[in-house]
Amino acid sequence: MPSMLQLANVRGVIFDMDGLLLDTERLFKKAYQRSAARHGIVLEDEIYDQMIGLRSDASQRVLREQLGPTAPSAAIIEGARHYYYMQIEEEGIPLRPGVLEMFDYIESLGFPMAVATSTHHELAMIKLRSVSLLDRVVGIVSGDQVEHGKPEPDIYLAAAKLIDIEPENCLALEDSPPGVIAARKANCVTIMIPDLQAPNAVTRSMANFIYESLHDVVRELKNARAAELST
Repeated sequence: MPSMLQLANVRGVIFDMDGLLLDTERLFKKAYQRSAARHGIVLEDEIYDQMIGLRSDASQRVLREQLGPTAPSAAIIEGARHYYYMQIEEEGIPLRPGVLEMFDYIESLGFPMAVATSTHHELAMIKLRSVSLLDRVVGIVSGDQVEHGKPEPDIYLAAAKLIDIEPENCLALEDSPPGVIAARKANCVTIMIPDLQAPNAVTRSMANFIYESLHDVVRELKNARAAELST
């Protein structure tokens, strides 16, 4: 199917949250590294990168495996949670570029929107409410609400059902490899907007499109609709 036609067939949008809508991955990375440093451990970027996009149980398992059995992983995780919440309280939650433009445009089309996030449901609601996005989506599907987290497709299949749009007519927007894989397994039209992780061979092969920001996505959606209307 031609790329322009894929975008023209979109009738609903599913967003990842952290790193895609919210510029929070940097905050969490800083919190983890700060917590690890308190215990005399240098948490390398390469280790944290493996945790991005995963449900908390999976990301914590990565941490434990990478640091080894003698590391105080539980204490590091608890400390990271503390620092993370403290940063949010002190600094607020910044939006990623293009979020408001994207929401305004999708709303102008009358398409339903949902959020599919590995973050547990209660925290996801708090975050989205704090940036005035919660009331603009049909709902949230969280990692704790599905049997298998990303990179399995469960969360995107559930989100498509939530907005009552077939997955192949859903646009999925992701920043991480596990999210891209999950969205494509669900047969969504998938766009990657990299945040902390550059596209790798897997995400380049699975993402339908890769753009720098949501501003680019809005531009391409407008072009696709204009081409559709002119035919």
